[in-house]
Amino acid sequence: MEFRGLHPEELETWLDHVTSVFTGSRQYFSNHWHNDPWQDAEGIRVAIDNGTIVSTVRVFIRKIFLHGEPITVGGIGEVSTRPDYRRRGIATQLLKDSIRFMESRDIVVSVLFGSQRIYSIEGWEKVPRYYARQSFTADKESEWEVRPANFDDEVEVKRLSDLYDGYARKFNGTVVRDEIGYWRKWVRTESANAWVAEREGNIEGYVSVARREDGLSVKEFIASEEAFARENGKPLFEGMLSCVVPQMDAESLEVVYPAPIADGFNAPALEEQGSAMYRIVQPAVLSEKMASPAFNSIPNLLHNQPEPLEQGIRSHHIFWYTDGF
Repeated sequence: MEFRGLHPEELETWLDHVTSVFTGSRQYFSNHWHNDPWQDAEGIRVAIDNGTIVSTVRVFIRKIFLHGEPITVGGIGEVSTRPDYRRRGIATQLLKDSIRFMESRDIVVSVLFGSQRIYSIEGWEKVPRYYARQSFTADKESEWEVRPANFDDEVEVKRLSDLYDGYARKFNGTVVRDEIGYWRKWVRTESANAWVAEREGNIEGYVSVARREDGLSVKEFIASEEAFARENGKPLFEGMLSCVVPQMDAESLEVVYPAPIADGFNAPALEEQGSAMYRIVQPAVLSEKMASPAFNSIPNLLHNQPEPLEQGIRSHHIFWYTDGF
């Protein structure tokens, strides 16, 4: 069994593999490769047996904000083993291999989404994700004009990128989007229902939603500094959602969104939904960047938030669904 990085000419074969193991479409995995400005074939770790890919782990190279600082991160995704090769420890060997790869690229932290024991054994720790749930009634009247986002407009995309950078720094775990190509390809593809709030020609907010059978999920939300100054963006958020609901051909919808946004905006229900898992890959580098003994564990690092953003809930960790891998 050979463990190594994917050779660029093996990409189509690798896509065949992940498509055969997962229920997702080939286009989904292809998008995750071709729309990724930080793509690196070496980050696709594969197990080869007799010339055939039998298992793989992909490291998505990113940066995330931790207490306002951009930190390099390796996202673990597309972990897949052919059924006839399972329960042989191959995925475990690939995870170990991925850790060595991240160390070689000076990646400080790793994140994944799952709860299997294999990850905790290899050092990833669970961090709960908290969500708020409340109903919004359709109301087309708003102090903002709420319209679909235009990813073909370079000026608009740049404005969204600038707004995102300021807002995302307020939380822990949000992906740094410092490549405009990420907006024009990845975000555009993952945000079929993306809306902007505009007033007097100036974009002050952005929200991306996904329709669920019983309501809406917020994939991400952005507020300008001016909008955030008003109750942490609560009027903007409520105004945008009330305008989006009728666009979904509904009079009222239950909306689920990350609770760390302004303490859930006083939502009647806050709940834990799943978890992320984090692993510190380069402890010394992280300690140097954070320079605080308070960040001596993954939960403290992700949940602890200093004034003036400290809120009345335990979590200050957000990872937007738009950035999921």
